[in-house]
Amino acid sequence: MAHDTTEQNAGSSATETSRQRRRLVPKPVWVKRLEQRIADRIPLHPNLISAIKLLVIAPVLLLSLRQIDAIGGGWVLATVLFASFAALDYLDGVVARERGLATPFGRVFDRVTDYPLLIGLSYFCVDVIPVPLLALKLGLDLLLLLLYVLGRGSTENRLRTAISYTTLFSLLALSQDWLPLLFQPTTVSTLLYANIAFSATVVLYNLDVLKKRYIADLLSLGNLGCGVLAMGAAARGRFEVSLLLLLIGAAFDGVDGIAARRWGSTRWGVYSDDVADAVNFGIAPGVVVFFALGGVQGAVLGSLFTLFVVGRLVFFTLNKGEADPRYFNGVPSPVGGLIAISAVILFGPYPALVGLLIGVACALMVSFATLYRHLGRLLAEHRHLLMAAPLTIVVLLLIGTIFGARGPVALVLTAGLAYGLLPVARAFAAAAQSCWLQRQAACPRS
Repeated sequence: MAHDTTEQNAGSSATETSRQRRRLVPKPVWVKRLEQRIADRIPLHPNLISAIKLLVIAPVLLLSLRQIDAIGGGWVLATVLFASFAALDYLDGVVARERGLATPFGRVFDRVTDYPLLIGLSYFCVDVIPVPLLALKLGLDLLLLLLYVLGRGSTENRLRTAISYTTLFSLLALSQDWLPLLFQPTTVSTLLYANIAFSATVVLYNLDVLKKRYIADLLSLGNLGCGVLAMGAAARGRFEVSLLLLLIGAAFDGVDGIAARRWGSTRWGVYSDDVADAVNFGIAPGVVVFFALGGVQGAVLGSLFTLFVVGRLVFFTLNKGEADPRYFNGVPSPVGGLIAISAVILFGPYPALVGLLIGVACALMVSFATLYRHLGRLLAEHRHLLMAAPLTIVVLLLIGTIFGARGPVALVLTAGLAYGLLPVARAFAAAAQSCWLQRQAACPRS
């Protein structure tokens, strides 16, 4: 029996090592150690934890949503139940992996327990979200589960889980009219499109239709699609949706670089990435500026911003081979686009202020003598920083609850300006100190 247990543990360890090698972003060591301690302190079997999700938390949550108007503080109860559902979903996976209790049945059962909540929240949103969009989301999730049962693919994907729970919470917020300035039908539909695009990519990969070297190009295509949708949202005056799409596109842009370095890419990879960046971070913000300000001033400012982004991308492409891959020369174009759209949302009634901030963004993007840390590579080197992402989202939601949609946008703009201006301020300080030292050396005190 001891020999069998040893073999089982060895097999589990080998499986975990293989899984770490396959992951695009491996799990930090300290997280694995923390999960081991958590699993050691939970006596429940993972299938029992999944059953609690299915038979207790999900029904109570959906029933509370039907009677939320009659329940004092009903939104607090619903939020706590949703957080409990997500926590149990995380814990059953941790216990199964760390205690060697993972089985094919358990993995399938864990995924099945998610569907009642997805179906219930979709039902509450059928009046505001197109039914085909909800059906496609559910159908792709079921197809991924079927492919796993047939031996194609895995049920464990941290990125899929993060996207799915973001979508679930957005459906919950939309169905109950929480944070209406943040969670509107257009915003939630955008998140659903992103979720569907990711799930479709995984399906194609699991069916061996999509080879690894094409994944980076497909992610660049996702970035391009975000730019096109952002322009459509701008035409309807939904500038906050354009900002959300820029952020989603920036995530695609970051992950496609990791995928290209990990799995390679096609010969068109560099060009597709540049075209996608130009559309999402240059043309789309320019279109936002045009529709926000209108007239000649909107057309001039929008065109100038797009021109600066394209020029910045051309410089980056031509000098990529000589540059330090850990740094950008000048502010990267996603930050410039973020500053431009945030300025429009916050200061649209004041064109002069919008123009000032767009001018700052353009100047920073072509400040090629100033080095800016490559955030994607920084995260790859210090993966534990990724654990701050859920906390950041929670903080933005809390700020949105208190101050409305303009609150998170103001925080995003502040972060973008800080990233852009701090290296410039340090460069000026260093230059001033050097000048002062030279003058002191030339004119010593008597």
